[in-house]
Amino acid sequence: MKRYVGEQGTDQVERLLREEPAATCRLSEAEISAALARRCRAGELDDANRAAALGRLRADLVRLQVVEIGPAVVSRVHGLLDRHPLRARDVLQLAAAIALREGAGVEVEFVGFDDRLNTAARTEGFSVRP
Repeated sequence: MKRYVGEQGTDQVERLLREEPAATCRLSEAEISAALARRCRAGELDDANRAAALGRLRADLVRLQVVEIGPAVVSRVHGLLDRHPLRARDVLQLAAAIALREGAGVEVEFVGFDDRLNTAARTEGFSVRP
């Protein structure tokens, strides 16, 4: 969301996306779209800016590696929830990052802005950049 609406952390996200190859979970598409719609309904964002943000999101999804939420990702959720007190959306993000790391066979850095999720990611062996 920080990439599409200026808020604390926007500059950091922009810098990270310029520096490194990036990936995201398909869930991010729904989360960002929902957040933009919520801000529009609340009067914090007008329709034109929402449409522009959605256009940027769609363009990013073409160039980012997107981890799909399928059985391989969802099957990891149960064990993660045994170890970490996470919300459904956060545990899916973490499970997707683990699937990416295992599938790519390389180190994956986790970028998050939620303390509980970042703590869980560290526990699962990720280096974390908030």
